[in-house]
Amino acid sequence: MSHASLKRTLLAISLLACMVPLSSVSQQASQPAKPSHGLTLATWNMDWLMTPQAHDELTAHCVKRQPASNVRALPCTPGRTPPPARDQGDYDALSHSAVQLRDELGADVVALQEVDGPQAAGMVFRKGWKLDCFVSRAHPQKVGFAIREGIAYRCNGDMLALDVDGSSRAGADITLYPDSPRALRLLNVHLKSGCFNGRMDRQFNPCERLRQQAPLVEAWIDQRVREGSAFAVLGDFNRQLDKDERYPAGPDESAPINLMQAWSDNSPPGAVLLRAAQGQPYTACDADDHHKAYIDDILIDQKLASRHKNRRFVRLPFAPADRGRQLSDHCPLVWSLD
Repeated sequence: MSHASLKRTLLAISLLACMVPLSSVSQQASQPAKPSHGLTLATWNMDWLMTPQAHDELTAHCVKRQPASNVRALPCTPGRTPPPARDQGDYDALSHSAVQLRDELGADVVALQEVDGPQAAGMVFRKGWKLDCFVSRAHPQKVGFAIREGIAYRCNGDMLALDVDGSSRAGADITLYPDSPRALRLLNVHLKSGCFNGRMDRQFNPCERLRQQAPLVEAWIDQRVREGSAFAVLGDFNRQLDKDERYPAGPDESAPINLMQAWSDNSPPGAVLLRAAQGQPYTACDADDHHKAYIDDILIDQKLASRHKNRRFVRLPFAPADRGRQLSDHCPLVWSLD
């Protein structure tokens, strides 16, 4: 067997192992999901994705602390892994995942995090995508979208309020199929890192910042419910949302203790969310992934759920043959709504 054939075989085995259809009872998928006539949402944190030129330029003038949102720089914090320097083989391997998202899984839209704008995204999402609605931020960690060509969409602007301290990431807001019965509002977030579980009312800076961000997202959710709009919130929550579901949100809506219970509280009526990764075993991105729980997720409202009652969860790991390449510490998480 040739090296290329072996790589394709190993990747197919890896993909089959992590595909789980969601219905009233979850069961192991026997074959890859096919593009459908429904809707397929995906999210992918791409780990400081930028062009080689941008990486070289910014590395030469790095700063000792995480730069502010209005500063175009990279951090060179002692003791921390620097942003990866990628070669063409790395971009090609990442691009293979983008092709799988489009052709094998039928992704309609991918919420992207840690991407330095459309030019950087184009290093990976090369054909069949519109790369748009990226937040206006000097810092190279931005959020934005890859939208499959042929899908109508409208950028609704940045949720700048999520930058609660001048160095946090804003959110990106988009509408798919605007001005039609299929209209769908999406909010792409990359929330404050560091407060992955436990109560958010601890005297710990990441938890304090995340606690400030939580009611802003809730206000966006509540407004969509009042409008009667179908919607989803997706991205990197930097939070193990499965643990949040076990505990109450707390009495103060302006400063909740947990995220999921605060957002999915049926207040106003209808503010109840379904979560893609709920009940799903964690699937590693590659052999070097030692995480145990999802922090990337996709949340949908009841209106969208009622349109698409047959749902399939997919985790798309990297090819085993690409182990050792500079890919990402996250891999795509996909929810097909049929």
